[in-house]
Amino acid sequence: MTRIKTIQNIKTLIERCKNQEENAQKLLFEQFAGLVFTTCRRYSTSSYPAKDLLQDTFIKVFEKIHSYDEKKGKLESWIIRIAINLALNAIRDNKLKFVNFDSKNTITDQSDEIRSLFDLSEEEILQKIEELPLGYRTVFNLYVFNDFSHKAIAKELDISVSTSKTQLYKAKKMLQTKITHVQKKKYGGF
Repeated sequence: MTRIKTIQNIKTLIERCKNQEENAQKLLFEQFAGLVFTTCRRYSTSSYPAKDLLQDTFIKVFEKIHSYDEKKGKLESWIIRIAINLALNAIRDNKLKFVNFDSKNTITDQSDEIRSLFDLSEEEILQKIEELPLGYRTVFNLYVFNDFSHKAIAKELDISVSTSKTQLYKAKKMLQTKITHVQKKKYGGF
């Protein structure tokens, strides 16, 4: 895979993609496919697999490349945002339901991140995230990997802020349990 090294090369590549040059599109795909696939895996559902999201992301990228504005952000961020939007649309299409909680049940934001994540490989972490229920996984991904605030998550998923916080809390707790279980199996207990 050829890496795009300079800003000028990226600008040239974008212009070539705008002209629908297949070699440029292939290069852009090769440059970002791994990152996009990892993002898609975190959000994929059983009815809409990561490979489909990856393909749809690049179709949309090539359709919308004319609207990319480098002044608004990096190309990588723009492409990832397209992948996230498509994944969230797929989740919405599957009628994902969140349990709404009233303000009495709001769980405060947990500042402790899952420390034991660093003892596992990236593949093991992804597998454990994929095992989370879809609602937990979606909120977890948006908050942890894509730096969405609870307010932004609530707006994006049409849920309350307290529901977002609760989903994140439960996702972290479930993920911690799963990781602890893997570590006990791996290292023979603590």
